Amino acid sequence: MKMGIILIFVSSFSEECSCGKDRGNIHRQKYNTKQKALLAAFFREHGEKSFTPDEVASALPDVPKSTVYRTISHLEAEGEIRRTGTEGRAFLYQYQGSECPGHMHIRCILCGRTEHLDAGTTERVAEIIRGSSGFTAVNTTIFDGICRECREKRK
Repeated sequence: MKMGIILIFVSSFSEECSCGKDRGNIHRQKYNTKQKALLAAFFREHGEKSFTPDEVASALPDVPKSTVYRTISHLEAEGEIRRTGTEGRAFLYQYQGSECPGHMHIRCILCGRTEHLDAGTTERVAEIIRGSSGFTAVNTTIFDGICRECREKRK
């Protein structure tokens, strides 16, 4: 039995883009489309809730599901929305806006409503976590709980 070796050569070439950068590098360009504007508006209008990509696609039936997923990635990379957790195997996303990065949040596990914790509360919680565990809490931390309205409905 004869054995042979197959060599595969992968050629990597570099071609310059008109901007002077290597085409092999990913350009960090703003992704502006009508669908992106629709998704951004949807998240802004429902800023207190988190959504899975499938929920967004259901709410915006004129936008193809693949476009929803791709656009959510762009909105997250640009800081317009942020990942807030998971629901089953799907990530949840929520509008972030410019004021969000400096605050922790609390989310109702029943209705999905999410609220900002004020800066003072955020700092006190971070100090407690630092003192008790040595961890540094990040300002994107989300605490789960049950909101007043949902507690009252359960009575």
